[in-house]
Amino acid sequence: MKLAIQADPPKYLNKEFFKAALEDGLRDMRVDIKKIVFAESNGGGENYCSKIYRAKALYRSSKRQLDEELALIVKSIAITPATQFLEDLAVYLREKIFYFDVLGKLEVLIGDGSKFGAKCLYTTREPMQTIVFDDLTQYGYKLASRQRGLNEEHCVVILEKLGKFHATSMVLAEKDPTVREHFTTGMLDENYIRTSKRFIDFMTLQLRTLANVASKWTGYDAIAEKLHRHCDNIMENLVMTGRAIPGELTVLNHGDLWVNNFMYKYDEENPKKPIDVIFVDFQNSFFGSPGCDINFFLNSSVQLDVLINRRDFLVETYYKSLRDSLECMHYQYIPTLHDIKMEIRARELYGFFSSYAFLPMVAMKKEDSLDNSIEAMTNQDFAKKKVNLMFSSNPRTTDTLRYALKRFDDLGIFD
Repeated sequence: MKLAIQADPPKYLNKEFFKAALEDGLRDMRVDIKKIVFAESNGGGENYCSKIYRAKALYRSSKRQLDEELALIVKSIAITPATQFLEDLAVYLREKIFYFDVLGKLEVLIGDGSKFGAKCLYTTREPMQTIVFDDLTQYGYKLASRQRGLNEEHCVVILEKLGKFHATSMVLAEKDPTVREHFTTGMLDENYIRTSKRFIDFMTLQLRTLANVASKWTGYDAIAEKLHRHCDNIMENLVMTGRAIPGELTVLNHGDLWVNNFMYKYDEENPKKPIDVIFVDFQNSFFGSPGCDINFFLNSSVQLDVLINRRDFLVETYYKSLRDSLECMHYQYIPTLHDIKMEIRARELYGFFSSYAFLPMVAMKKEDSLDNSIEAMTNQDFAKKKVNLMFSSNPRTTDTLRYALKRFDDLGIFD
């Protein structure tokens, strides 16, 4: 998940820190830092698990002997009782391995200049887990609206890139099977689910709230009862949602594919037309069915009219990109469109998880989400108030859930 950009950086983010980061990232023996300028806060409510700082480094490198500047994103993860689960899930190590050992290989394999992620310049565990990235905004990339969700044009661009990403990961895993070792589980890791009372309590709160809300909708009584039953056994249901299915197609899933975890670039002549997209935040990436990423995305980030009328087209868009990319890389076993549809169908529970655990939080109005954070959510009264607000803050949430719950029920996933 993402986090708010903080106004006041901690003391360790000083010139010495950025000197080390740039010398590592630029592969330069000596970088002289002239000045570090931190951006103003954009307010809270955009991220939950880390603190994000935006900084501009004015520096001179020994290679070029010129004064230059580089915009940077610094992601800082302080391990506290509230964020201990991030350590348990090894998110720092997984993201570090992805950026340094996997990303470059994927971009070389695809061979068409596609970029899947930002450049990572530096990581350190001292004094806390910190990762430094190139700031994609300096190249014209920006976030879409999480509250409105994505229209068809934005969905097409992200699903085409996702098809390439998944295809390239299949080729990489065939060439180097050891790449799977560090990406065995994502956010629904079975051991984490079974040992984290805080996670189960929060998921229970989210799903109970949805069941209570749905019970007040005309014609949803039976669905509300099924939601309560699902919640009665939520731990086993979450384990089942995340567990690998024997014989499934496997790709490297982004693992947290909602609208704040990718950034769009737009046509200069038509500023509303997206022409490229780059993923951010690979801390939950794992090898599993492409149905996980696709269902998570569709149920968290897509405008309702697109979801209702263009779902099949979006799946076909993803598939064409996957197939074409695999063919270009001379991959032998290319799945059919039917195969992909079966993977998506087998992972509808992942979409249901996304719809109650993420969509309400993602779509919250800015003013309602300003004080959201992992630490704040550990307060039960605060969490209860916020979760109630999540399910009422944005009509898009209610309308989407009314549609999605009927669809899930028709598919029989609650039975």
